[in-house]
Amino acid sequence: MESLIVARYQYTNLKNGGNATMLSKTIGSSLSLTISKNGKNKARRRLKAKHKHKGKHKHKSHKRKNKHKRLRIIQVISNYPQANRVPPTNQGGTEKIVYELTEELVHRGQDVYLYAAKGSRSSARLITYPKGLKSKSIGSFVLNTLPKKVDIIHDHTFKSVLGRSKTKIPTLCTLHMPEKHWVKHPVYVSKRARSVMGKGRGFYVHNGINPRDYQYSENKQGFLLFIGRILKSKGILHALDIADITKKKLIIAGPIKDNKLFKNKILPRIKRNPRIRYVGAVGGKKKQQLLKHASCLLFPTVWEEPFGLVMIEAMACGTPVVALNNGAVPEILARFPELICKNVKQMVRKVKRGRYPSSRKLRKYVMEKYTTKKMTDRYLKLYNKIRRRG
Repeated sequence: MESLIVARYQYTNLKNGGNATMLSKTIGSSLSLTISKNGKNKARRRLKAKHKHKGKHKHKSHKRKNKHKRLRIIQVISNYPQANRVPPTNQGGTEKIVYELTEELVHRGQDVYLYAAKGSRSSARLITYPKGLKSKSIGSFVLNTLPKKVDIIHDHTFKSVLGRSKTKIPTLCTLHMPEKHWVKHPVYVSKRARSVMGKGRGFYVHNGINPRDYQYSENKQGFLLFIGRILKSKGILHALDIADITKKKLIIAGPIKDNKLFKNKILPRIKRNPRIRYVGAVGGKKKQQLLKHASCLLFPTVWEEPFGLVMIEAMACGTPVVALNNGAVPEILARFPELICKNVKQMVRKVKRGRYPSSRKLRKYVMEKYTTKKMTDRYLKLYNKIRRRG
């Protein structure tokens, strides 16, 4: 631009007989000064903007840091005999979830305390209950032994004893069983449970597992599997019917919770059918062997199932689940509607046909939706949300 202006002045001045050299120098120095001043002003403006942006960035960073600060979290589960020790050895879905969540929180650097039955173990700071402590006394025991500066209490007790207490500490209550008592911040383990038990109030967080703890196998050995508490509501009688009609082997595993039912209705049928076998409550390697080698898991639940942990355990091993559409079953098996049945007749037909989604698809589904990491992410968001609410 400078050269253009000088050229114009040179041409005009020469035409009028003026001194082009002198004019060029004058205009050049004048423009240099103006450009120099403008450059300095621009530089100053850029510097100010940079400092302002830095300040904003620092402020945002500070806010973000506060938002995700290390929390002091208290995990509380029921005492024996209502709950087993943590982690469970061969039974206890709630205990397993509490253990997995606690371990993952510690792994992420949170300051976690766990109240649990004697004999429990954890990477968190463990506080065990006195022997024989009743459910109704858990609340006062916990509140009298809490460490200082607690950020949140996560109550997993079946009666939500902390959630129903008058503590001022923000308290989240996961209702693992179909309880309908009122608490300020309830969390259900499925959308269905939240809808039915909570009437749409509160939150829901799906249970999660560590897929690496479950051995994957495409080598199935042709037997049907039922794993669960031996109760009528779990559909054990339906499982026996399916085994009798299809003439397939059935292995039943789980703790006997109704002795009369087992003695009068189940044991006689096991004795009559050599293809049916009861192996008791299982855990560890024995459970792994059953889950990964079964041709399918039968889940003929007849009650308002809040979640159904064994379904995701089986799929993590690459084993399909044939289930009745009660409770949260359609939600948990949402990607595989072909595995959900309206009645036992449909279950029989599906088992006879034996056409299931591939083992890889089943495991992938669990990896995408039902992991401990995803469950922990959700709970951490809720902890912070509830703390902000006060």
